Amino acid sequence: MSYKALYRSYRPQTFEEVAGQEHIVTTLKNAIKENRIGHAYLFAGPRGTGKTTIAKLLAKALNCTGENPPCDNCPNCKAITAGEHPDVIEIDAASNNGVDEVRDLIDKVKYAPINGKYKVYIIDEVHMMSPGAFNALLKTLEEPPAHIVFILATTEPHKILPTIISRCQRFDFKKVDDHDIVERLEFVLKSEQKKYDLKALELVAKLADGGMRDALSILEQCLAFNNELTVANVNEVYGLLSMDNKIKFIKQLLSKDIKGVLESLENMLSGSIDIKRLTFDLIDVLKDIIIYKNTQDISILFVLTKQDVDNLAPYILVEEAFEIIDILIDASSHYSQSVNANTYFELAMLKICNKVKDENKINVENTPVLQVDHTSKATSVVENDIQENISADVQNNNQQEAGIDNQNNVQQQPIIDIQEDEYYNEPINEPDYYPEDLTYSEEVNNPIESIEVENKPVKTEKKEIVNVEVSFDDILNILVQAKRTVLNEIKEKWSVIARYRFNLNTAKFASMLCDGTPVAACEGGIIIAFEHQPNVNEVNETRNYHQLKKFLTEVLGESYDFIAVKSSNWTELRNTYIKMMRSGTLPKPQPIVLHHIGDVEDNQPELNDAQALAVELFGDLVEFEE
Repeated sequence: MSYKALYRSYRPQTFEEVAGQEHIVTTLKNAIKENRIGHAYLFAGPRGTGKTTIAKLLAKALNCTGENPPCDNCPNCKAITAGEHPDVIEIDAASNNGVDEVRDLIDKVKYAPINGKYKVYIIDEVHMMSPGAFNALLKTLEEPPAHIVFILATTEPHKILPTIISRCQRFDFKKVDDHDIVERLEFVLKSEQKKYDLKALELVAKLADGGMRDALSILEQCLAFNNELTVANVNEVYGLLSMDNKIKFIKQLLSKDIKGVLESLENMLSGSIDIKRLTFDLIDVLKDIIIYKNTQDISILFVLTKQDVDNLAPYILVEEAFEIIDILIDASSHYSQSVNANTYFELAMLKICNKVKDENKINVENTPVLQVDHTSKATSVVENDIQENISADVQNNNQQEAGIDNQNNVQQQPIIDIQEDEYYNEPINEPDYYPEDLTYSEEVNNPIESIEVENKPVKTEKKEIVNVEVSFDDILNILVQAKRTVLNEIKEKWSVIARYRFNLNTAKFASMLCDGTPVAACEGGIIIAFEHQPNVNEVNETRNYHQLKKFLTEVLGESYDFIAVKSSNWTELRNTYIKMMRSGTLPKPQPIVLHHIGDVEDNQPELNDAQALAVELFGDLVEFEE
């Protein structure tokens, strides 16, 4: 006898052998016992979950002559198992999807069964039938002869006409649980007298993704590779990384060791590791870490053991795990659209390991368009000009680095009309950059009272830049109480703020906040990051704070205190928090109090009728001057 695949050899022959789908098996058994047989059934669900198998079991049970149908011992059961029963007709709708095939089926429906009580038509992949074929089947499916039972099976029920679905009893098949798959695989391996590792079976069940047929096919391939089923064999056959190596790789990412990460990645690719599978495996590991850190319960983890958790959990924060998961999910979303998924995975690793945050660069100046003639002489002239320009640029850059102004460059600048209070002359040796947490004063030895441009005197006035000082303890108090769930809820609602800019009453507050991004949040407290310092100062000022808080309460549905920080400072604040957490020096959570916010005196003057009307029409945009 020729070899049969495992999924065919070990197809369940009774309802008791079916893995999973208890809700369907129980319903059908009770219907058979009470003789409440429907004339049409629709089995819908993912591949390999038992649709065709249960359809054949139902056909056997309907025509079984033994006790406890299907008994699998009577002549009808044996004939159906062998595929030789004349009253059980299997039709592949993918190749018999036309009106002519349906008409032929309708002509045969009127004939009585030969050996059994019912004539059963099993139509597989029924969604492949054409609309004309469906319409031709409608009347027969609605009122078939008493001896006819239709069983329609499909993986895509949404493609079936609603008029067909409404004439059937629909059963939705679920993915088979990993536990049920492992039990069935153990039965197969014991029947085949093969040695196996239970961890390997769990890995096979995970790879099968809820499909029993897929699990048996994977098992068969692994047994062909090696007669003994081990985790190492499964990893080698399917290009998977062992759990120890996954944890080591995550530690490399946490250490920001780009060179080590790239070398490890090269070794993986040379070993034919499946990058797509590795991406989701890393997500599963990080997901388990998040679950453990929130519950401290090993029993509810999916892939990690106690030893695995001890090897990784102390070296990673929950927030870091969420950030890496977000980057991996973003990379995986591009895999299906890319010819080479490895590139997106490498970029994701570089993004995780990147340590360069704030760096200076030299701006590229506009260069004139080169007029190149297509003659050798003209080309050589242009090449000489380019080399001379490059030499001149290098010389100019060297002079600028030495703190020297290039007079030639100054003379070439176009004359610009300078408006009052718009431009200021700054001394040459004044630094270009000031730390955001310092207040500086623009004092010069020889201040210029006025400059003359086109015979118009222009006075230059200088305003002292004063940043609102925010206590780091207040920021730290929010961070020690921060919860990812609260932050996610706020982020979901944050985009709504932009819509309030079109309402005159809320435009002012929405404009202040819409450019910010919530970066940390707890119950009653938010940290908001802005790109520019003026936005930070505006939000942190007492005169704006209380009105902004009232506006946020309206948008978010809850009252929150908030602190604005500059985006470039947020990384430093976060790293300081992480260091304090790892050293165990974090303070205990306290009620949120913002020390930079003072009390606002409510001394609003009484408005006359005209002023009240202006406020009613234009809201907070109105300002009154005496």
